[in-house]
Amino acid sequence: MNNLPQHKKYFCYEIYKNISVWSSNNNVNYTPCSLFSGSIKTTDEVDLLTTWNSPEHIELKNNIDNNIPIKGCSVCYDMEENGLESRRMGASKLYTDYHHSADVNNTRPTGIDYSVGNLCNLKCMICNPGNSTSWISDYTKMYPHKSVDEFKFDKNENKILENTDMLVDIKNVHFHGGGEPLLSNFHVSLLEKIKQVKGLSDVRVFYNTNGTQRVSDDILKLWEECKLIEIYFSIDDVGERFNYQRTGAVWDTVTSNIQWYSKNMPHNHLFNINCVWSYLNLYYLDELYEWYLDNFSYNRYNDTTNFILQRAMGEFDVVGLNAEIKAMLLDKFKKHNNLIDVVNSIKTNNITQHDVFWNYVNKIDKIRKTSFKNICPEWASLL
Repeated sequence: MNNLPQHKKYFCYEIYKNISVWSSNNNVNYTPCSLFSGSIKTTDEVDLLTTWNSPEHIELKNNIDNNIPIKGCSVCYDMEENGLESRRMGASKLYTDYHHSADVNNTRPTGIDYSVGNLCNLKCMICNPGNSTSWISDYTKMYPHKSVDEFKFDKNENKILENTDMLVDIKNVHFHGGGEPLLSNFHVSLLEKIKQVKGLSDVRVFYNTNGTQRVSDDILKLWEECKLIEIYFSIDDVGERFNYQRTGAVWDTVTSNIQWYSKNMPHNHLFNINCVWSYLNLYYLDELYEWYLDNFSYNRYNDTTNFILQRAMGEFDVVGLNAEIKAMLLDKFKKHNNLIDVVNSIKTNNITQHDVFWNYVNKIDKIRKTSFKNICPEWASLL
C-alpha cells in the first residue's frame, strides 16, 4: 500500500494527470502545471502525445517513486512549509473530491493548462514581456541592449494543437496567465476541439483573466455546455493603487465588468479573486479583502467566491520584514485570519534590506513617470 505514488512525500496529481502548454511564436514549452518552474520539454508544435510519453515526464514520476524533490515544484513546497495551501494540495482536492478520480495510470492527460501566448493589453508591475506584449516598450527602455524578438507575438502564427485524440480524457482545462486569454479566440478553438472529440458536459474550465474583457453571447452559450466555468479575476488592490499595479487597467471599468459577469454568466459558474501579494500591496491587503467581502463574496446563486492569495516571485517577493513592521501588520489584519497567515509566512529579519525591490520599482517609475511613494505613501515610508 505504501508503495503507491499517492503515499510518497513529493507526490502531486498534476504530474500524473495534467500537462501545461506554453505556446509562443518560436516554440512550445511543457510543464506539469502552470506554477512549475522551468520546463520539461520543448517542441515546434503543440504535441501532447510526444510530451506525455517523453523520458522527461517519466523522470518526474521516478523522482516521486524515489522520494526525490522535484526542483520545478519548489513554489508548492515553499507554500506548504509556510502553512499556505499550494497548487499541489488544490489538485488533490480537485481530483479526489470533485472528480472522484484518484487513478494515476493515465495514458493521456485528464487536465490541460493552456497559455496561448503573451498577447496582453496590460503591463502589470509584477509582469514581464514574456507574459505581456504591452511590456515590451518599457523593457526596451530598461534593457536597451537586450533583444525583444522572442517576446513579439503574432496571433496569426500561434501554434496549433496536433493529435486531438489526446483530448478524449480531458476533464479540466485551465487558461492561465501568460497573456490575456480573452483577447483572442484560441480558448474557444481548444474548447471546440474538445467538444468535437468527447463533448464538454464533464469538463471543468478555469480562466485567469485581468477583468478588462467581456465575452460574446456565443461564448456564453459554449460555456453553458461545460460542467463548470470558473473565472479567476486578477485583482491585487483597489482604486488608484489597482490602476498603478495593473498598469493599463481602470478600477471602475474592471469592477463594472465583474458586475456584468455576475449578471450574465450561465448557471454553471464560480468566481474567484486571485490576489498576488507583494511589496506593492502587502500593507493594503485588508482594504482589498474588505472590498471583496462587501461586493463580491457570492455569485447570484449564493455560491461562495473564493479569495485566493498567491505570493509574488522575483523582485516583488517580500523576502523579510523586521519584527516591528510584522507586529504592526498583524494588528492591522487582526480581523482576517487568512491575512494573518500571509504575514506569518514572511521571515522575520531585523536587518532586512529592500534594495532589490526599490531599485526595480524606481526604474519602472522613472520610465512610466509614476511614483510608488506617492501612490502608497504609508507603506513606502515603512519600507
